Amino acid sequence: MRFARYLVIVSVMLSALTLASPVQADFKKIKVAVLDFQTEGNFEDKDVGKIVAEWLTTGLVEAGRFEIVERRLLKKIIDEQKIGASGLVDRDSTARLGRVLGVQTVVSGTVIKLDNSVEINARLLNVETGTILAAEKIRSQRATDLSGMVSQITDKIILAFPLQGYVVQREGKKVIVDIGNQTGTRTGFRFIVFKEGKVIKHPKTGEVLDIETIDLGEIELQEVKERTSTARIISEAVAGSIASGTMVRSSQNSGAGFAGQPSETGQRKGWWRRNWESVRDSVKDSFSSKGESK
Repeated sequence: MRFARYLVIVSVMLSALTLASPVQADFKKIKVAVLDFQTEGNFEDKDVGKIVAEWLTTGLVEAGRFEIVERRLLKKIIDEQKIGASGLVDRDSTARLGRVLGVQTVVSGTVIKLDNSVEINARLLNVETGTILAAEKIRSQRATDLSGMVSQITDKIILAFPLQGYVVQREGKKVIVDIGNQTGTRTGFRFIVFKEGKVIKHPKTGEVLDIETIDLGEIELQEVKERTSTARIISEAVAGSIASGTMVRSSQNSGAGFAGQPSETGQRKGWWRRNWESVRDSVKDSFSSKGESK
C-alpha cells in the first residue's frame, strides 16, 4: 500500500511539472548537402564555384537551422559513388547522393560570368521526391560583389524553410513563443501571427488540398532564450486576437534587426569582405590536399 501510494504521489508531481512547462516541440535541424557550384564564363579564379559553395555552407550553418554535411566528407562520398560534383548533375544522381548522405535537401547551382555582370543560380532539390523545392537567382553588375550576392542567396534559401511555432503566453503587448535560440533565431527577428481557417478539399476526391491561414498580426523578438523567446506585438489586426495557442511563422523581415543594427546579410557581407583572401586560400588548400597526397 505504501509503495502504491508513493507511485500515485510521484505521478501527480510529474503531471504538475508537465503542465507547468510551456509546450515545446523538439527542434530538429534540416540536414543539407551543398555541392560545388559550376562556373560558366571567364573567371580569374577557377575555384570560384568551390568558394561560393563554401561561403553558402558557412552562411547556412550560421543560421542555426541546418545541419550541413562537412565538405571533405561530401567530396569523399562523391568520389566513391562516382557522381559528378558539379552543380549540374542530373536529379537522379543528386537524389542518390542525398540518400547516401542521409540528407533531406541538396543545394546545387551555377556561377555565370556575363559581359558586364555576374549571376548566381541556386536550386534546392528534395531528395525524397527528386523535385526542385525552390530556385533562386541573383545578378550583380559588379564582379567584386560576389560575397554580397552569396549572402543574398543564403537569405533566400533560409526563407524557403520558414520557422513555425506557437504563442504560449501573452501579457499586455508582450508574448512568449516556443521558439528559442536552438532554432537560430535572434533578437530582432519578426514573425507573422496567424490562425488556421477553413480546410480546402477537392470537390471530387475529398482530398485536403490546403488549409486557409488568417493573419492576426506581427511580433518582433526582444529576448531569446534556449527554448522560448519574448516578443513585442508590433501590429494586431483585432485587439486581443493574438493569444495563447495562436501560431507564428517567420516573416520576410526575419533577417532584419532593430534600427541601427545590421541585418544578417550585412553582417555576413562585411565578414566575407574582410576575410576574402584567407577563405579563398583555405578552400584551395582543402581541395588540393587530396591530389598532392596521391
